[in-house]
Amino acid sequence: MNYKTHINGGILVGLYVNLQMSNTSIISTGVFLGGAVVGSIFPDIDHKNSYIGKKAKTISKAINKFAGHRKLFHAPLMYLLLYSISIGMINDKLLLVGIKGLFLGVLSHLLLDSFTIGGLPWFYPLSKKKFSLGSVKTNSKVEDILCGVLIFINIVIVLDILHITSVFTFTQK
Repeated sequence: MNYKTHINGGILVGLYVNLQMSNTSIISTGVFLGGAVVGSIFPDIDHKNSYIGKKAKTISKAINKFAGHRKLFHAPLMYLLLYSISIGMINDKLLLVGIKGLFLGVLSHLLLDSFTIGGLPWFYPLSKKKFSLGSVKTNSKVEDILCGVLIFINIVIVLDILHITSVFTFTQK
């Protein structure tokens, strides 16, 4: 998947999960959604031609040389371990909100990549076997349609949040 699809996937899960949390401040919401967006593109830091890889070329090349693409930085078990450690170590509430958003964004990235032909190594480093739930090619027409659907749903949720329309009832008045 390309970065546009990943960002819109991160926004979608960030908006939806944030709506399920009660009494969140505008600052917490912004930090959570910001974390989700960053997390949604972060795993591709292991690919020098990705959006984030181009922004951090030196780091991206080093990571790719060390870990390869769609291995360590696309390993859900690694992120589960990092999430568990970070949640246990951080006491600042706002930083925790950002960390939760970040890892939720990473999860959205991993789920979306699971629908590509290449699949994802869900149990890496225990197993290198990749699992694919679909046959979407990166930068294909099918991905463009998927990205469009994600954008549409994001717009509908934002309109609902703003009480402009309520096609779906995500929020309560």
